[in-house]
Amino acid sequence: MDVISAAVATSRAGRAVARLSRFAGQWGVRFPAVNGVGLHIVRKGSPWLVPEHGPAVPLGPGSIVFVPHGPVHGFAGAPARFADLPAEATPEPQVCAVDFVSCCYHLDRGAAPELFHELPDVIILAIDDERFPAVRTLADLLGEHAADPRPGNELALAAVVDLLLIHLLRQWQDGADPAAVQDPPVAAVLRTIRDDPAKPWTVRQLSTLAGMSPASFTRRFAAVTGETPGAYLTRARLDRGARLLRHTGLPLAEIAGQSGYATEFSFSAAFRREYGLAPGRFRQREKAGERDR
Repeated sequence: MDVISAAVATSRAGRAVARLSRFAGQWGVRFPAVNGVGLHIVRKGSPWLVPEHGPAVPLGPGSIVFVPHGPVHGFAGAPARFADLPAEATPEPQVCAVDFVSCCYHLDRGAAPELFHELPDVIILAIDDERFPAVRTLADLLGEHAADPRPGNELALAAVVDLLLIHLLRQWQDGADPAAVQDPPVAAVLRTIRDDPAKPWTVRQLSTLAGMSPASFTRRFAAVTGETPGAYLTRARLDRGARLLRHTGLPLAEIAGQSGYATEFSFSAAFRREYGLAPGRFRQREKAGERDR
């Protein structure tokens, strides 16, 4: 699994949501901070992106605002300060001057995928029909799922968001220095861990895969991902555990084993530290959320 795939797979542990926003006249809207990854795609009009700090940024049809870390931000019909934006959006007009679609993955905990540590808080891209023709199609699909939540929408929406994230990360990488995002030896280790997080990996084994000494590997891994190999391995295991809890009815002991933990108790303790609640409570919360949606 490559670095982009690993990042999107981690995001997929969260819950995908989408919404349409339509405005006319004088308007402004705030988007609160979220524990997740989000993006907005302008389909009509020329809104202004309003960051919490700094000047407003003009946008146009086809503009994409990619928010890898989920900070507060807003939009308005004219240059504005974030502090002046209303806390609640104005009612949607029947005839709009601005139309944009938004989506995000709400993660289950604070740690974002390691690739996103390398990204700015806000990235502004544009639909590029020549080099990335799939983005426009995916943007249209996103709008359809946001406007009409029909049966099967939860699964379909998650798939569309996955694909959008992949294409936007590729597009950003094409315009950035790839070495700043993807270190080949570390990328190989990330792929290995993600493919088999349950294996009892040691730093020495991982450093051998990277072709480095353990000390050099640990320093390089931390420089690229922002965390130690052990911390990343723990997150990969708990990501798998969260997905199994959400999407299967497997008993806790089996989930613990598939997530790399020798006992149900050790898995539960690690899961509680990371997520703030016990695995059983997490599963109940997710099932209740599915019934409410």
